[in-house]
Amino acid sequence: MIIGTERLAKLIKGLAHPDSTHRRSAAEALSYSDERAIYPLIKALKDDNPGVQDAAMRSLISIGGEVTAYMVIPLLRDEPYLRNTAMIILKEIGSVTIPLLYSLLKNKDDNVRKFAIDLICKIKQCNYPQEMARILASDPNPNVRASAAKAIGILHYKDALPQLLEALRDEEWVCFSALESLAMLKDESSIEPIASLLNSPHDVIRYAAIDTLGRIASPRSSKDLLSHLQKAVGFEKTATIKSLVLIGITPAMSEISDVLIDMFRNGDWDERLIILKGLVGLQDAKAIYTIIDIAGSLDPSEPDAEEKLLIIKDALRNFGCSNALIDMLNDTGIKYRGKQIAIESLGDLGCEKAVPHLIRLLKSKFRDVRRAAVMALDKINDEDAKQALIDSIYDYDGHVRKATVSTLGKVGDKTSIQPILKLLYTERYQDVIEEAVMALLNIDPAALFSHLDEFCGYVKEATGKYAKDINILLSLSEDKVLKIKLAAIVGLGKIQDERVYKRLAKAIHDDEPEVRKASVKAMGELHCCHNEIKSTLNDKDMWVRFYAVKALGNSLRQDMIKPLIPLLYDKEVPVVLSTIDAIAKLGDKEAFNILNPLLNHSDSSIRERVHQVINSIRCPENVE
Repeated sequence: MIIGTERLAKLIKGLAHPDSTHRRSAAEALSYSDERAIYPLIKALKDDNPGVQDAAMRSLISIGGEVTAYMVIPLLRDEPYLRNTAMIILKEIGSVTIPLLYSLLKNKDDNVRKFAIDLICKIKQCNYPQEMARILASDPNPNVRASAAKAIGILHYKDALPQLLEALRDEEWVCFSALESLAMLKDESSIEPIASLLNSPHDVIRYAAIDTLGRIASPRSSKDLLSHLQKAVGFEKTATIKSLVLIGITPAMSEISDVLIDMFRNGDWDERLIILKGLVGLQDAKAIYTIIDIAGSLDPSEPDAEEKLLIIKDALRNFGCSNALIDMLNDTGIKYRGKQIAIESLGDLGCEKAVPHLIRLLKSKFRDVRRAAVMALDKINDEDAKQALIDSIYDYDGHVRKATVSTLGKVGDKTSIQPILKLLYTERYQDVIEEAVMALLNIDPAALFSHLDEFCGYVKEATGKYAKDINILLSLSEDKVLKIKLAAIVGLGKIQDERVYKRLAKAIHDDEPEVRKASVKAMGELHCCHNEIKSTLNDKDMWVRFYAVKALGNSLRQDMIKPLIPLLYDKEVPVVLSTIDAIAKLGDKEAFNILNPLLNHSDSSIRERVHQVINSIRCPENVE
């Protein structure tokens, strides 16, 4: 939206209105203006109302451009509020500001030079980075030199490496900024000069040098860090170890493991995830207890808890199938969540040595421990575990029963058939029944089929849902219980066979509309029986007609267009909409003539759908 001359004049005049609400509205509206509003808006930055000031700032950012930047730059010499506002505006305007800052780098005012470099850091662009090197080497003000050192790293200007290394001898604040940039540049030639700072008399400089060497992460610095570790104490020692871990070096020193374990126990999570790499590299089994103990204390409801657990489990797997990890299964001091993590890790490792301990945990008082043990035994697939798993079929907790029958189904051992059948007589939870049925279907479908009549409804329904055996499904499709019959008919929709076609053709004449609907859907899935489907277009049930139309539309047979036309005038809107879509699929320009009369239909949703379809037919890609 462009503001006209008259309105612009009115809005600029509004910046002087006695009512601050009016002034703020005028300042906001000027965001759509051009360079003519820049000076009035800059004046409005000095308004005594914060709302007006903020609106003026945002409008100047919106107008943007080189002229705005040029006119705002003088505010860098003004009082603190205007100076900070100018920094925000120039940073948001971005790269067009950069050429205008060049002259400020030689300004006599130390603050102006520093603000110019700070803006370059914020914008993260500069076509004269060599000036940063010059300033770092020669500017008389240490704050300006520090800003220049920081800018060199942000701009990744490697040609200034000599100046950065020389700045390591500068004042403390400049040295800090130089180290920060050297960490960004990651040039290995800087390692020796940085390492020399490990002998600095200043604690903070030594600490910063240690951190920089870790961030550069070059093995060349390991020797200096290892040497420094022997005399470092407190936080400095911790920082040295952390940097060594980042480099990927884990020193073979007797006390290093204890220090890492203590850091892992007491550090924050960012630090822990770094230290974890060092603990894995050390392969010291005594670290396993602390890792699992901390992992067990994680709150599962925390957003990143799952990600942390994945990292920890990966670390534990790197310790391999160790006795120390197996010992966690028997340690009474470990929280049950920690024990669960140990179990899952041993399962992932396929640790056969852990099988006797996992079998014992099938009797644990904690449900999640029992379930984890079942799932671990599933992955290990040990012969000795089969009987213990069969005993767990009758666990008092449904989650454990479900995990157990799932595991036995994967194992495929026929000795578990009778126990699983026995469970089905009494099981009350549908998800457990489903898992048990799937297990039996995997082990021996005939064994389940031979006992089907002995079970209550849901066992048969689950069998119809998951069975792939045509004989089982054909049998269940004749069941007197509607849900069982429906599940079986839906299952038949996945099997291409003449017997299936005949059964479905019979089912479309069933007295129950749900059966007719399921049969039509199954035929549609199989892309068969189109003449039989056509016969259901006059079915008294709306949804049978709906799915019949859909199936014929998906058939892509143009000879089905004519039978579908009467359904465009069905009394039920969903059927009409389905028919419109089907005809659009089956015919192109022919569909245009068939559907065009419906543009005057009384129902708005039908008119809208026809309009969409006709427009798509008119598109060039659909025209010969």
